[in-house]
Order: sequence, then structure tokens, then C-alpha cells
Amino acid sequence: MAIMSKTKSEAKFIFDEQDGYKCEGFWAIGKIENLQKSLDFSKLPEQEEITISAEHLTHFDSAGALALSQIVNIFEEKGKNVELVGFNEQQNALLELIADKKEILHYEIPPIKSKNILYRIGKEAACKLKQADGFIILLGDLSINVIEALGHWRRFRLPSIAANVDSAGIQALPIIGLLSFLIGVVLAYQMGLQLQTYGANIFIAYLSGMAIFREFSPLITAIIVAGRTSSAFTAQIGSMKINEEVDALNTMGLSPTELLVMPKVFGLLFVFPLLIFWSDFFSILGAMFMSKSMLGVGYYDFLARLKDSVGVQQLLLGLYKAPAFALLIALVGCYQGFLVEANADSIGSQTTRSVVQALFLIIIADAVFSVIYSWMGL
Repeated sequence: MAIMSKTKSEAKFIFDEQDGYKCEGFWAIGKIENLQKSLDFSKLPEQEEITISAEHLTHFDSAGALALSQIVNIFEEKGKNVELVGFNEQQNALLELIADKKEILHYEIPPIKSKNILYRIGKEAACKLKQADGFIILLGDLSINVIEALGHWRRFRLPSIAANVDSAGIQALPIIGLLSFLIGVVLAYQMGLQLQTYGANIFIAYLSGMAIFREFSPLITAIIVAGRTSSAFTAQIGSMKINEEVDALNTMGLSPTELLVMPKVFGLLFVFPLLIFWSDFFSILGAMFMSKSMLGVGYYDFLARLKDSVGVQQLLLGLYKAPAFALLIALVGCYQGFLVEANADSIGSQTTRSVVQALFLIIIADAVFSVIYSWMGL
């Protein structure tokens, strides 16, 4: 058995009928790949004693020792007695090291056991229960800080509250106004198509007003604020936690809840009703525009019908949802920020979770309000 090589420095394993097997060339990690691929042990010499010589071996590292050890193992499995000759002290030490670590070298990573659907459901349920527990703890800590700050108004940190009012409220006015106007246009258009069939064009004011005041404006506002503000809260607190600024506050004996969470909550509680009212105004404006162009209902007639059939009560029913939505958005964003870990993708994943969870809780809260209003006959 002879191995051909492209260059003189490649590893060779040559059989000579008189001298036995010879290791020649560079038995190094970069030169043994072709050797291992081309070895053929289908035909072996008849004698039981096999000699492997290192007389012409020019380089021998741990990779070469591992390759030679594998060759020796194959010979021994076929019932041959192998004798190594011509190997120096360093080369023998490498071979002994490979022999000592034989069990580790043949270790195979066990396959990952797939979990069934019940296990995954249970694990996810346990994770959600743990998050709910942490959310309740944050809410309780916030309540304690608010009660303690009632006698010291400076602890409410009015500049921080004003900054959050600006970032979460004032800067959101353009996008909320634009989307609310388009929602009003779409609602009036879809309802108008049905009302035209029955010649009940004037009822567009009642239908669009009820839908906008009670559901669409509060919900659209909450969705927009959750997307831009809840994620911002998570990213801000998360970056502070990665930079160990939250740990520094705890070390100095300061409350992160009071310094970071409370201004955000109060800022959003203050500005959220104003955002809903802003959304109501532009949604009604869009509905008026579409009613005039599509159904021929004048602006004055639309507003008069809106005042008589809908009234301020329906507007207030939508505004009553503002504190609940604001509290959910602020607390979820802050809580997910505190869960950020010191790794590359933690802020991104927690930001995504904060938006998804905020939207989920907003939908649930809106459904609860609808049930309560139904029970109250409103």
C-alpha cells in the first residue's frame, strides 16, 4: 500500500515488503487530510507482526500523532501486533498523550432530546407566572414609593415627568393625528357603503362617532404609544442596567423605581387622556371629510347629529380607559427593561416582548372595559 503525494512535504504512509510500513514527510495538521482520505486497509500483509518506522519522518505534531494512533488501532482490530520504531522521545510523548486521552477523543455529544408539546406549554406557563409575579412586585414597589412621596413633592421629580410628557406625548401628536384621521376616513367609507344601500346617510355621524369615541381612538392611541413609548422605556432602562447604572443606584441606597419608573408612569398618566382627545378630534375630522364627499352630509349636520345622538358621555367612556392603558404601557416597558441581561441581543428581545405584552394587555383591558360598560348599561 503506497500513498502518492503532490509535494514532498505531504504526509506519506508507505508499505515496503522488507522494512514494513514507513511514515514519511510532514505529519502535521495541514498535511494529513489527504493521507486520511486515501488510506486503504482492505489488503494487509499476512504476517501478524507489523513494524511502523519513523526514520524518514520530518515533522510530527499532535494531529499526526492522532492520525497514527487511529492507524494503529485499525491494525490491532484486525489482529495485528504493531511495533513503532525510530520515534524519538518527543514523538513518543505525543503518542502516549493521545493514548491517555483516548476516551475523550472518542466522546460524542449526546443528541438533544426533543420536548413534547405539554412540556413546552408548562414551561411557558411557568415563565409567564414568574413574569406576572415580578410585574405585581414592581406595581407594589411603585405604590409604596408614591405613598412615601406624597409628603415630599420634590420626590415626584417634576422635570423628569415633564421630559416624559414631551417624549411620550407631544412628540407623538403628529403620528397619532395622521393615523386617527385615516382611521376616521376608513370607518366613514366602510359604514357609508352600507348606509347608502338603505338611504340612511345621516346615521353616519352616530355610527362613526360611537365607534371612534368608545373604541377606535383609545385603542389606536394605546397601540401607537405602546409601539413607540413602551419600547423606549425598555431600551432606556435596559441600557442603564447593562452599564450597571441601576446597580449603582442600589449601591447608593436610591430606589430605581422612584427615580426611573415613577416619572414615566406619572408622565404617561398625565398625557394619555390628552392623546386620546387629540385622536378623537382628528378621527371625527376624517369621518366628516368622507361623509361630505361620499354621502353628501354637511359638516354642520354631521356635528349636530353627533352632538344629539352621541354626546359627551361616549367621549368620556373612551377617556376613562386612559389611566389603565397608560399604567399598563409604562409598567410593562419599565419591567421588561429591568429584565435586560448583559448580552448582545437582550435589549432587542426584551424590547420586542415589552411591545407584544403591552399590546396583549391593552386588548384584554379594552375587553374588560367593554364588559363593564355592558353590565352598567352604558
